[in-house]
Amino acid sequence: MSQVTLTTCPLSCLMMEEISYTLEMDLLTKTPLLQVHSINGLFILNLNLNHSPQAFLSNRASTNVWHARLGHPSIATTLEVVNSNKLSCSRNKFSLCHDCAQAKAHVLPFSPSSSVSTSPLQIVHSDVWGPSPIVSSQGFRYYITFVDDYSKFTWIYFMKQKSEVSHIFSIFKAQVENLLDCTIKTLRTDGGTEYKPITNQFPQILHQTSCPYTPQQNGHAERKHRHIIELALANMSYASIPLKYWDEIFSSVVFLINRLPSNKFVPFTILFKKNPNYSILKILGCQCFPLTRPYNSHKLELRSLPCVFLGYSSSQKGYRCLDLQTNKVYISRNVTFDESIFPFKQNKQGLISSCDFVSAHSPIMPLQISSIQQAHQPSGPSQPTLEPTSQQPVTTAPLSSSSDQLLSPQINQTPISATRIPSAPVHPITTRTPAASSSDNTVLTTSSLPSSSNQPTPQQIDHTPSPADQLPPAPLHSMTTRTRDQTRKTRVFTDFVAHHASMETEPRTFNQANSLPAWRQAMAVELHALALNKTWTLVPPPANQKVLSSKWVYKIKRKPDGTIDRFKARLVANGFHQEEGVDFMETYSPVVRPTTIRVVLSIAMSSQWQIKQLDVQNAFLHGDLTETVYMAQPKGFVDPTFPNHVCLLHKSLYGLKQAPRAWFLKLSNALVSFGFKSSNYDPSLFISNHNGHKLFVLVYVDDIIVTGDDDKLVAECIEQLSTQFAVKDLGKLHYFLGIEAQFTTQGLLLTQSKYLADLLNRVNMINSKPVLTPMATGVTLSKDDGALFDDPHLYRSVIGALQYATLTRPDISFTVNKLSQFMHDPTLNHWTAAKRLLRYLCGTLKHGILIHSTSTNTIHAYSDADWAGSIDDRRSTSGFCVYLGRNLVSWCAKKQPTVLRSSTEAEYRSLALTCTEIKWLTYLLEELGIAMVSKPCLWCDNIGATFLASNPMFHARTKHIEIDYHFVREQVADNKLDVKFICSADQLSDVMTKPLPLPRFQFLRGKLNVQCGTLA
Repeated sequence: MSQVTLTTCPLSCLMMEEISYTLEMDLLTKTPLLQVHSINGLFILNLNLNHSPQAFLSNRASTNVWHARLGHPSIATTLEVVNSNKLSCSRNKFSLCHDCAQAKAHVLPFSPSSSVSTSPLQIVHSDVWGPSPIVSSQGFRYYITFVDDYSKFTWIYFMKQKSEVSHIFSIFKAQVENLLDCTIKTLRTDGGTEYKPITNQFPQILHQTSCPYTPQQNGHAERKHRHIIELALANMSYASIPLKYWDEIFSSVVFLINRLPSNKFVPFTILFKKNPNYSILKILGCQCFPLTRPYNSHKLELRSLPCVFLGYSSSQKGYRCLDLQTNKVYISRNVTFDESIFPFKQNKQGLISSCDFVSAHSPIMPLQISSIQQAHQPSGPSQPTLEPTSQQPVTTAPLSSSSDQLLSPQINQTPISATRIPSAPVHPITTRTPAASSSDNTVLTTSSLPSSSNQPTPQQIDHTPSPADQLPPAPLHSMTTRTRDQTRKTRVFTDFVAHHASMETEPRTFNQANSLPAWRQAMAVELHALALNKTWTLVPPPANQKVLSSKWVYKIKRKPDGTIDRFKARLVANGFHQEEGVDFMETYSPVVRPTTIRVVLSIAMSSQWQIKQLDVQNAFLHGDLTETVYMAQPKGFVDPTFPNHVCLLHKSLYGLKQAPRAWFLKLSNALVSFGFKSSNYDPSLFISNHNGHKLFVLVYVDDIIVTGDDDKLVAECIEQLSTQFAVKDLGKLHYFLGIEAQFTTQGLLLTQSKYLADLLNRVNMINSKPVLTPMATGVTLSKDDGALFDDPHLYRSVIGALQYATLTRPDISFTVNKLSQFMHDPTLNHWTAAKRLLRYLCGTLKHGILIHSTSTNTIHAYSDADWAGSIDDRRSTSGFCVYLGRNLVSWCAKKQPTVLRSSTEAEYRSLALTCTEIKWLTYLLEELGIAMVSKPCLWCDNIGATFLASNPMFHARTKHIEIDYHFVREQVADNKLDVKFICSADQLSDVMTKPLPLPRFQFLRGKLNVQCGTLA
C-alpha cells in the first residue's frame, strides 16, 4: 500500500509525495508542474520532462483589474473581496486609478496649524463681514476684524464700503504697533480683492491668503465672526434692541469678548499683563440715567433723563446712553443704572423692522476716518486706546485697570458729549384683496383691480398731492456743532431725512413700495393702464407651457431741474426665462442715432422750425404679441376668485424680449399709415414730404421729437399719434433722454448737467476741487500701470456712464476713450485719471454743445491721428470732427485696430474712417431733402496722407494697406470729396487724439462749440 503525503506550498501549489515519486500540481488548473521519481530514498529529477507552456504564463488578474471589475470601489473594499473569496490576484498592491482620482476628488481633512505665535502681532488674522441687510444707526454695512494670534485679542472697525479696508488697515497698523511697541509680521486673510492693495502698500508684511473657496484656512477670523454675532444677537434679543443698533452692540460685544477667558486665558490679560475690571460692566439695553446738567438751559431743569444703555465708549471713559425721545447718544461717566428695566421691551420695538432693510444698491456715503486719540485720565496713568469717536469706525481696544474703574470716585468728572443717531420710520405693510372675477377667462379691466381701502382708485389719481406736499416740516436744528469736550457731533438726522430717504429713494422690492402711499398709488395707475389696454386674460394654467414670473420696478420721474415730477411703477415680466424659438423670435429694435438727432436739430434751428417733444405712456403695452406667452398674476394683485389662474398675454409687456420690437413695429406701421417713410440710413428717423413741406419724426423707444417747416402739419401729426396711442405732448423740446435743451439767442444748447451731477453725487465728488483739463499732459497710462484698483465694478460703472456723457461733451471724448481701454483690469492710476476727469466735469457741469441758429448746409471735417500713442501695443488713435455748417454734428476718438508703420499710414486710416462718416451724412441729408451747397471738404495735417488720398504714390510704403482703406481715394477721384492740407495749429481734431495743455485745450474746446449754459 502506497503512502501519500499532501503538502500545500505557499505559491498555491499542491505537492503529493508517494513512495515511488513526488508530484507537484497547480491547485487552480490541476496541471502537473513537476514529477520526481524516488529510487532508494533519493528523488531523481527527469530533465527530459515535457513542460506545458502555460506553466510559465500567469493567468491571474491584477488588483487594478479586479478594482475595475468591481466597479471602482475603495481600495479596502477591493482587497476585502479578493481575499475573502480567494480570487486569483497577481498582487495586492494598488497603482493609482486616475479615473477614481478625478471622480472621487474631495476636500482633504484639515490638519491642525503647526505655527505657534510667541509674541504679539507676530500673526494677525483678519476678515470682512457684510454687507449687512440692515444699515446701522451710523450708516455702516460692513465690519472688519483683526485678531492677534498670540493673545486672541480682537479689534473691530465698521465700514460703509469694502474699499475702505486698506485705509483702515493702515490706521490699525500704525496705532497697534505704536501701542504695543512691536510690528506686524504676518497678516492672514482670505483671497478677497479688498485686501490686495495691502500687499503693495506694505511689502514688509508677509500677506498670507487662503486658497480659493477654502474659508477653513482662515478659521480664526471666520470663527470670530460667529462668536461676535452670536453674543450680539443674544444681547439684542434679551433687551429687545432693534437691529439698526447692531454696530453699537457689536462694538460692546467685542469689548466683552476681550475680557472673557478663552481656554482659561483672558486676551486682555495676556496682551496688557493686567486683569480687567468687571465691576464697571452693566447689562446692555437696560435703562440708565446719565448726568445732563451741562446741557440744561436753566437751573430748574431735571439733571438727568431716562436713556438706554448701548455700550461702552471706545474713545472716552464713559457709557453710551441713547435718548429715545431725541435719538441723541450721550457719553458720560456719571450714569445711574436700573438693570431691571429695558425700555425697548416697554416700547415694543422688535428686533426687525421692514424699513431697516436696505438693498445692495442703496447709496452709501463715503467713510471718513480721522486719527484715533488716546484717552487720558487725570488721576492715574494715561491709558492707550485704539477706539475712535462715535462717528468714526469703532475699534474696541483694551482699557487699563485704572480705565476699567470707570465709576471710581477718584476719577475727575468729565463732561458728556451728545451725538444724534438717525431714526428709521416704521411703515406698516398692508395687504390688499383684488375684486372677484366673473368667469374663468377674465379680461383685466378696471373692476378687477384691488378694492382695498389702501388702494386708490383711478378716480383718486387726479387728486394726488405733489411730492413736495408729502414732505414733513423742516428740522428745527440744522447745525452741527462741537460739544464742550471738543468732540464733534455726528450729522443731525431728523424725521425729514428718514422720510426723504423713503420718498427720494426708489424702492427695490414690492414690500418697500407697498408701505408708502405714493408708490401704492403708482401701482394702481399702472394696473389701470394695463386694464385699459386689455393686456392679458386670466386663464387656467397650461399643462406643458412655461409660465413667466413678474416683478414691480419703481422709478422716480424728474423734471429738468431735478425735482420730482411723478412716481412711476411698472410691471415687468421676467423675460430672462424665455426660450428663443418657443415664446419669442426676433428681438432687434432700432433707436435713433445721436448724430441723426444733432443733424435734424441743426436743420431745424437753422431753418427756424418748431421742435416739439412727445412721450408715449406705457409704450410697450401697445405692441401686439404674435407668440403665446403666459405670466403669473402680479404680486399684490392676485384675483381671489381665481388665485391659481395665469395671465395669457395679448400685449408686449415690459420685460419680454420681443417687447421693444413689437412696440417699434406698431409705431412704425402707424407712422407709415400717416404718410411717413422710414429712413434707409437710420430706421428710427421717419420722413414725410407733404405738398413740398418737410416733416421729421425721431423715435427713441417711447421718446419722440417732431419738427417740420409747417407748424400746422406738426400739430396734425401729434393729433394723429394721439388717436393711436396715449401720447403726452410735452411742448417745446426741453428734456430728452437725459439731455437738457436750452434755447438761447445764439441757438440751442444741449447739456447733461443733471446727469453729470447725479454721477458726481454717486461717487461723492460733487464738491471736489475742479481742474481745468480732463487729462494731464504728462500722464501716460498703460495696462500694467501701478497697483490694481480694489473696486473694478465702480470703475467700469463710472466710465460707462461717462460714455453717455460724450453725447453732448466732445471735449472729453479722448479721455473717456483712453480710460475705456482699461475696463478689464483697472489700476489705481487709472482710477486717479478717472477722478481727474470727474473733477473737470465738476467745474464744467453747465457746459454743453451749442447748435447755432444760423448755419449753412455744407459739410467740412477734420481728421487727425496720434501715431503709436499706446505704449502697450503701439497702436494709434484716430479722431475726427464733422461739421454741418457751423454746427458740430459728429465726432469720434477711436483706437485703430492694427499697428502701423508710419504716421502717414495712421493719418490715412483716420481719413478713411472720417470719409465713411461723411458719406453716411451725405446720404442722410439727401434723403432729408437738404440740398448741398458744395461737396464735402476733409482737412488733414499730414501732407503725406493728403497726397496719398489723391495719388497712388509711395507704393513700397503703402502696398500692405487694406483695400477698403483706399475708399477715400475713390471718393476723391469721383469728385465727391476734397482732401486738403491744414497746418497742425488749425487742426480741430487734435483734441480727439491726445491730452493737450490748457491754452490749446480751451482754444479747441471753443471751436467744438462747447459753451457754458449761463450764456444769454
